[in-house]
Amino acid sequence: MSELETAARPYSKAIFELAQDSDSLSLWSDVLQLAAAVAEDDAMQAAMQAPGILTTQLADLFVDVMKAVPEAPQISKEAENLIRLLASNDRLSVLPAIAAGFEYLKKQSEGTVEVLVTTARKLSAKQQKQMAENLQKRLGKEVSITAEIDKSLIAGAIIKAGDLVIDGSARGRLDKLTSVLNK
Repeated sequence: MSELETAARPYSKAIFELAQDSDSLSLWSDVLQLAAAVAEDDAMQAAMQAPGILTTQLADLFVDVMKAVPEAPQISKEAENLIRLLASNDRLSVLPAIAAGFEYLKKQSEGTVEVLVTTARKLSAKQQKQMAENLQKRLGKEVSITAEIDKSLIAGAIIKAGDLVIDGSARGRLDKLTSVLNK
């Protein structure tokens, strides 16, 4: 697990609990997606790293940019407070990981698991459907598959669902064999 995910986890969990208690999961999802996009913007990243900028100035700038986005979700006082807290703790760069963690918790509460399947070749619709059905049986939840291609895998697939990673790729098997032979 990366440092960003570790730093983001408590924020994601706290925001998720707040959103669940106030029945505003969808609104918070939109706000966090917007905040993550602002945090990833090159100009905002330059501002976050600018020497001499006060955390209050940075937080004000960040909130103003979020509010200026056309068709932006309503930025609540709680959302503004979150931005100010993250700015004061030098954690604005963690917003994309916070948004991802929040989405994971949201989908989990809805009984859905987001699964990333990486294969050497493109999966057919039939293969994706079969894989989703098998994973649904194994995980006991509705499965949403995102597929990506990595030709370096040679063959097989790597499946990631939350903390679960199944490496059934030829490259993974060759790496295991190499490590056994090198002992």
